[in-house]
Amino acid sequence: MDDLPGPEGDRVVERDETYDHEEYGSVEVTGIWRGVKQVDNARNTDQKDVIIVRYSTNDDGEQVDELTDTLGEFIEETE
Repeated sequence: MDDLPGPEGDRVVERDETYDHEEYGSVEVTGIWRGVKQVDNARNTDQKDVIIVRYSTNDDGEQVDELTDTLGEFIEETE
């Protein structure tokens, strides 16, 4: 995978932050993983390592399923 050009390349995703997901609405990032190591935030500039974003959705204020996407997939769905 190559680095993304333009503003998308500098997009930061942070743990415990809420994002507007195209499919699921408001979601909260509950974990970010690079390999097997959990990190607090991720910037979509270095695509050499696979970064996984775990996030949860809410239904009437209650947390439901936790979902996972690669960082690139998550950014595409929250732009």
